[in-house]
Amino acid sequence: MNTKSKIAILIVSMILGIILAIQFNTVKSIVGPGYLPVQRSKELAVELNNLQKEKENLLNELENLEKKVKQYESSASKENVYIEELSKELQKYRMFAGYERVQGEGIVLNIDDPKREIVYGDETSTIVENYDYLLQIISYLNVSGAEAISINGLRYTNYTEFLLAGNHLNINGVPISAPIEIKAIGPPEDMENALRLKGGVLDILKYGFEMQISLTQKKNIIIPRYTKIQEFRYAKPIENING
Repeated sequence: MNTKSKIAILIVSMILGIILAIQFNTVKSIVGPGYLPVQRSKELAVELNNLQKEKENLLNELENLEKKVKQYESSASKENVYIEELSKELQKYRMFAGYERVQGEGIVLNIDDPKREIVYGDETSTIVENYDYLLQIISYLNVSGAEAISINGLRYTNYTEFLLAGNHLNINGVPISAPIEIKAIGPPEDMENALRLKGGVLDILKYGFEMQISLTQKKNIIIPRYTKIQEFRYAKPIENING
């Protein structure tokens, strides 16, 4: 081998050495010192597997949280429904007791004293003096399905009192006189038929006392609420039925 050939081989060897050194440094900078590509791949695979497991755990936790949120929403919805039902029940009983202003179809009955000459100083009223017939009318209305009744704009309830005071009546502590207007919400036909019975209360007032009477059915009647507050002084709820 001549000198030129030796020099050529030396140069090639140096170039190969430089290439290998550059490649090694490149791999080392990528995968880190002291690691081979295979080892780094294994490490990345392990890390990826851990990340996948962590992701699955987070997804499971998210699913559990979503279930809890739905449970809370369902519970809140049921609670709202329960409160709404209680409110409806309370309103219903307030209506029964007369503490709610109500409206609906029913009848309007007007009763006035007989037509007669006005005598100075005579302020007597036939319907006021015979107010027990008003009580009969209310009884007929209740029996025929009346749900709310008013007399001259005053709500009639279980606590309503009728007191004769001179030439007028006190109803719920308010004086009223003729003409009398009775409004009742309920089945119009049934209530009218009950009052118009032959020989019944309206016949007595019309033909026996010659009172002026008109009865009409109405599609929409408004009845005010009972304004007095009833306090229970003696009656108390029974908390223990065994006591």
